[in-house]
Amino acid sequence: MNIMKQNQIVFPKTENGIYSYEYPLINGIRQYVQIRGRDKKNPLILFLHGGPGGSLAGLCYILQREWEQYYTVVNWDQRNTCKTYFANQKQAAEIAKTGTLKDYVQDIDEIIAYLHTVYDFDKLILMGFSWGSAIGAEYAKRHPENVACYIGVGQLIQYREGVLTTCRNMLDRIPPNHADAGKVSNIMSDFPEHPVWNKELIQKLRFYSPLTVKYIAKHAKAIPIGKVLTSPFMNLKERISALIPKTALFEKSYETMLQYDFRVDMHFEMPVLFVYGEEENICPAELMNTCFNQISAPEKQIRIIPQASHCCFNDQPDVFLQAVRAFTNEWA
Repeated sequence: MNIMKQNQIVFPKTENGIYSYEYPLINGIRQYVQIRGRDKKNPLILFLHGGPGGSLAGLCYILQREWEQYYTVVNWDQRNTCKTYFANQKQAAEIAKTGTLKDYVQDIDEIIAYLHTVYDFDKLILMGFSWGSAIGAEYAKRHPENVACYIGVGQLIQYREGVLTTCRNMLDRIPPNHADAGKVSNIMSDFPEHPVWNKELIQKLRFYSPLTVKYIAKHAKAIPIGKVLTSPFMNLKERISALIPKTALFEKSYETMLQYDFRVDMHFEMPVLFVYGEEENICPAELMNTCFNQISAPEKQIRIIPQASHCCFNDQPDVFLQAVRAFTNEWA
């Protein structure tokens, strides 16, 4: 990609847009905050990526291009993730020991405070994806004064129950004598009641994701790796980090994810929308269905996107954006 093309993507020419890429001091760490939108009058979305470590900021021009017509979209590389990692590389081992819910809630709070210095808004739309939905939901519950509405995409309910539910869904689809049925049964057998993200758990889950794609996520579209490798938003080291995040950088964050349970507190003071793919293969919507009636909120909705998997915004981008716009037009 030549320099002119890169500049057109990174800094599009718009009359009232905003395209900002900064490293403000957030909770004692320089953290990457990317702000992009075609009109500064549009509502603000703070997008919380999955993972831990699953930055999507480098693919904003692919995955969120149409979002920028209707919203100003903020991507943030969380602690030890991609650009934030390289901005604090010498401290990475110490940062890996952080990552409690308290840490992330404070991170989000300080990012919102920073956004108030560069953008005119009262409250914002908070959107959490996968792991990001855990820290997003908790922030929304604790700081309703800053959140107009909350959107959980592939909302995480509880990690262990999610794995076991997905495994049961796969066994319903796999012929009983097929070798894959044995692999799934092995994942389920003796799955630790209190899992720890270590070599043993990683080994136990080594077949998990490919099997979920094979038997559940039939319409899943791969994240475009080629676009990551040519992204004008990242240098070569950052591209590699985005593709292959090092699990050792997220020691405490994985612990937080594995211990998290959405159902501990289900009171929201703002409207909430939960979006799942019909072929959700990571955070099964069944778990949300079991607790949805207990959620307290001024308005609560579930939207299931047909022929879409965990990354439903990648599988069915138009349908996903329509669902988000219909909700935010009414409540944000």
